[in-house]
Amino acid sequence: MNRIDISDVKLSVIVTVFSETFSQIETIRRILDKNRNYILEIILVVSPRSSEECIRIAYDLEKKHDLVKVHIQKNNPGVGWAIREGMELAKGNYIALLSADLETEPEAVDRMVARIEETGCGLVVGNRWLKGGGFQNYDRTKLVLNWMFQKIFKILFLTRIGDLTYGFKILKKEIADKINWEGTLHEIYIETTIKPLKIGCVAEQLPTIWIGRKEGESQNTFLKNFRYVRMAFDVLFKRKQLTKNH
Repeated sequence: MNRIDISDVKLSVIVTVFSETFSQIETIRRILDKNRNYILEIILVVSPRSSEECIRIAYDLEKKHDLVKVHIQKNNPGVGWAIREGMELAKGNYIALLSADLETEPEAVDRMVARIEETGCGLVVGNRWLKGGGFQNYDRTKLVLNWMFQKIFKILFLTRIGDLTYGFKILKKEIADKINWEGTLHEIYIETTIKPLKIGCVAEQLPTIWIGRKEGESQNTFLKNFRYVRMAFDVLFKRKQLTKNH
């Protein structure tokens, strides 16, 4: 892998929004505080089911920051649709995926860009299980099941990446445009890692901390986690179409 210059990184930051208020403001502030002039745009993909206050704040952020753009999600409901629409709209050559609920660590975006500079990789994934990462206020049962899933599917996919289900990552736009995305709900989080891996994308990972949200409720219920398992097996055994041309 070859180093690339920071001037060659044009990052589109896709932030999914579902009724977050102060967390939405804080997310944008912390992303911009670390920006080293590589951010081309920040696209707030806002669910139309969000509160009026949330939508107002999104448009206020758009007015305040030149880099911020608001997109009201067209296909609804589902965070998978939101991410797919955001990736389609992105104009940069790299795409960062995170949420507005502060469960994803905004400062890690800059660390991911630094890893791209160092390696020239096409995918950088946040890994909560690495030293320096972790979980705060995470359900204990889900934590155990998450650990088991990562260990099993890391082996099945023959990869070093140890947090396949985490949605926080940066992906090269060229790769995103090749892939046939199918996830409509939270299974998009694993799909955006394992499909690039299956088509040979060079991937890196770095530690990051997941922190339970301070406002609102997660839309990812326990039963919806089984959609991750189905997506993983479908991609593993090629029951899912990987690219748009095959």
